Amino acid sequence: MARERLVSSLAADPPRLDLAALAIATLGREDLDAPACLHTLDALAARVQVEAERLREKGEALAPLRALRHVLADIEGFRGNEDDYHSPDNSFLDRVLERKVGLPITLSVLYLEVARRAGIPLYGVPFPGHFLVACDAGDHKLVMDPFHHGDILTEHGCEELLKRVAPQLKFDRAMLAPAPVELIAYRMLSNLRRVYLGRDDSQQGLAVVDLLLLLAPDHPGELRTRASLLTTLGAFRAALKDVERCLELSPDAPDRERLELSARELRERAELLN
Repeated sequence: MARERLVSSLAADPPRLDLAALAIATLGREDLDAPACLHTLDALAARVQVEAERLREKGEALAPLRALRHVLADIEGFRGNEDDYHSPDNSFLDRVLERKVGLPITLSVLYLEVARRAGIPLYGVPFPGHFLVACDAGDHKLVMDPFHHGDILTEHGCEELLKRVAPQLKFDRAMLAPAPVELIAYRMLSNLRRVYLGRDDSQQGLAVVDLLLLLAPDHPGELRTRASLLTTLGAFRAALKDVERCLELSPDAPDRERLELSARELRERAELLN
């Protein structure tokens, strides 16, 4: 179900981020009520439009962005889940809409989809270690941090954030470039993969990696991860296919000897199943 929904969302013109996020959310809840989630986004956007008009009449600068922040952060209370950051629920848009807490990227999806419906030209920013949203304002960008109550960040604020989340990196304005829907979906799935692998949940981890490989079919790291998960689950023939694909894609890989050894072992295990 998740696979079909994700394919459909990305095949739309333009690709639908809300539907992609809900496709990913079906990994946590197969009977997810997507129409109800879309209705919630519609209702939030309608409230943002009303608030933006009120702020415009008062001559408020940045009325649309301030309205978006006021409705989502101040009134509804959407915020980052700092108490239970690694919960899978933080990656599922339906749960975020219910619980009003989530990861930076899931909250960013919320802001992006409410903004889109309200006619606010917001875009996702794949900032290292901490997803953000932004809009262009003349010769500069206005950046918002949905995880921290929708705070509006200056360029200096982005530099300070980078020092906290990825201190090994040097700030570059290119880090604030827009992210396409496919990249946002990939990053959401990458977060989930880390969560499930950290919990040794091979079954759920495999479901996530399958979707990652749908987005990047020949990603060597994901192929290796899936081969390992399939081996753990006893699917030796399927694991062998991924290992052989890794060897085909990277004949000079540094771990070629290990891959060849894995391939031999998987063939032997598969033969024993005959």
